[in-house]
Amino acid sequence: MVLRKFVIKVIGRQHPDATDYWDGNWIGSIINIEIPGYSVKFPANLKTDELLSFMEELKNLDETLKGKASLKSMEDFIMLEGEVDLTGKVMWTGETCYPLGTGAILKFDFKSDQSYLKFLIKGLKAILEEFPVIGKP
Repeated sequence: MVLRKFVIKVIGRQHPDATDYWDGNWIGSIINIEIPGYSVKFPANLKTDELLSFMEELKNLDETLKGKASLKSMEDFIMLEGEVDLTGKVMWTGETCYPLGTGAILKFDFKSDQSYLKFLIKGLKAILEEFPVIGKP
């Protein structure tokens, strides 16, 4: 299966006046994923430190073509994991849940070319430049 769209559109910080790590890093977003036979678009609260960790893992994956990169939201809205196979393709597995806690859980998998990693890294970098991680845990 080939990915058509994976977008995280950030609406803004959940607690814009917070200056601490625990409250200041929550962002409201819209997640939009489209692959053949699967399409979701829903609001989700994510943490900037989750996006930073995912971006760092993607950078490592892109540089070494080894290992895994994972995005797992604290509130279980989304889990996405990519791993490069022996042919250089990135094999992705994912799961979304909406509404939180009681909603439909949908699992999916797809593959992409490794060049897609640079696109993901660039998008995450843009989000983190506008909404950097605040404070330290």
